[in-house]
Amino acid sequence: MFFIDNETGHYLEPIYGRCDRESACGYFKAPTYNKRTITSFKKPIYNPPTFINENVIGKYCNNYDHNNFVSFLLKHHSEKDVIQAIENYFIGTTNHWKGATIFWQIDEKLKIHTGKVMLYDRITGRRVKKPYAHVNWMHKVLQIKPFVLQQCLFGLHLISEGAQKKTICIVESEKTAIIMSLVFPEYYWMATGSKSNLKIGLLLPIKNFKIILYPDKTEYQSWNEKAAMLDKNGFSIKCSRLIESIDVEVGGDLADLYLAFH
Repeated sequence: MFFIDNETGHYLEPIYGRCDRESACGYFKAPTYNKRTITSFKKPIYNPPTFINENVIGKYCNNYDHNNFVSFLLKHHSEKDVIQAIENYFIGTTNHWKGATIFWQIDEKLKIHTGKVMLYDRITGRRVKKPYAHVNWMHKVLQIKPFVLQQCLFGLHLISEGAQKKTICIVESEKTAIIMSLVFPEYYWMATGSKSNLKIGLLLPIKNFKIILYPDKTEYQSWNEKAAMLDKNGFSIKCSRLIESIDVEVGGDLADLYLAFH
């Protein structure tokens, strides 16, 4: 549930309101009233998210000899560690594009929100962007209609019931989350999937964890401002300047830094 401004009819910022997971996380924040703005409480129209049947994953968690991303990982890590990463993140393979990878978005209740299909170069590990960006969604590939997409953090399932409570590190790229989990397995590594996807709704399930953000090069200011807002609202969250302070290309991230030194 959210607050709206009666003067403009617009919803206030998403930090104000009640989370639909309130029974689990207890999040609620009301705005500060003032003479100019009178706000009222309104429940928006809510379309429940669509989930993909869990049986689908088994059809795609195979054929790793033809998965470009997995082939790239094997160039830099042991087969044992790569197998562990495949199992931890349910890395999938699809022939939607030859050698393409599926990054499943699975929440803390093990519900499958969707899967992101991406194509990487098996030698460089970089995304294939020519002649077009090779990115798609599994609910579109599977032609599930109608489908209400509600994304979650990639790797959110790592905190499912009974999981050990570790510090959570959040990056933008799913590829980077997996690579860094191989380098620093003592943390939970998760990804937003895009620089604009660092949202309170996606982070509420991990509110009770210690969180460290690792934004891509040039995104520190934006993510740090969001971290400051989340910190004021009960999150234990910090934003790292590591990538911003190092001479890497615009858009570079932790995986680029690690691979450059490795």
